[in-house]
Amino acid sequence: MKSNKTVVILDHPNYDLSNANRRFVEEMRKYPDDILIHNLQSCYPTGQIDASKEHCLIDNNGSLVFEFPLYWFTCPPKTKEWFDKVLTSDWAFKNGNHLEGKKVAIAVTCGSEEAAYTAEGRHHRKVEEYLACMLRAFEMCKADYAGTFVLYGINDKEIVNADAIAARAREYIDFLKSIQAK
Repeated sequence: MKSNKTVVILDHPNYDLSNANRRFVEEMRKYPDDILIHNLQSCYPTGQIDASKEHCLIDNNGSLVFEFPLYWFTCPPKTKEWFDKVLTSDWAFKNGNHLEGKKVAIAVTCGSEEAAYTAEGRHHRKVEEYLACMLRAFEMCKADYAGTFVLYGINDKEIVNADAIAARAREYIDFLKSIQAK
C-alpha cells in the first residue's frame, strides 16, 4: 500500500559526531506517521546500495528529501553512490520516469556561515550552485524540485549552539510538512 510519508534519505559519514543532523533526526522521529528516515550509512554499512530496495521505498512513499552535511562542497560518497545506482535510465528517466512529478528536496548542514556562500564570500558560490549536479538529475527525472533547507555555521559554536540547532530542527519539520505529498 502506498504511503504519503516523506522519505528522508540521510547520509552522514560521521553521524555519531554530528550535532545538527542528529538533532534533525531526533525532531523527525516525533512524526513517524509523516516521515520515514532512511539512513544510508546504517542500511549499507559495508555493502553497495540495493537499487531494487530503494526503488520500492520510493515507489511506495511520497516526497523525497536528501539530507547530508555539505562534504567537500558536494554530497557525501554514499549519496553519490545512491544517485549512480538508483537513478537508472530504465527506472528514473527515459523508460521509467518513476520520479516524474514527485516532490524532491535537499537539506544540508554547512560548517561555514551563510555569508561565506555568496559571490563575495570565501566559498564564492551559493550552496545550490555546489549542488547543481543533483538539481540537474532531478530535472532529468522530471521530479518536482521543492527547494533546499540549509543550516549554516555549524562549526561556530558561539553562533550555532544547541538552542539554535533545536530551533532550526523545528523549522526543518515545517519545511518537510510543506513538501509532503497529499
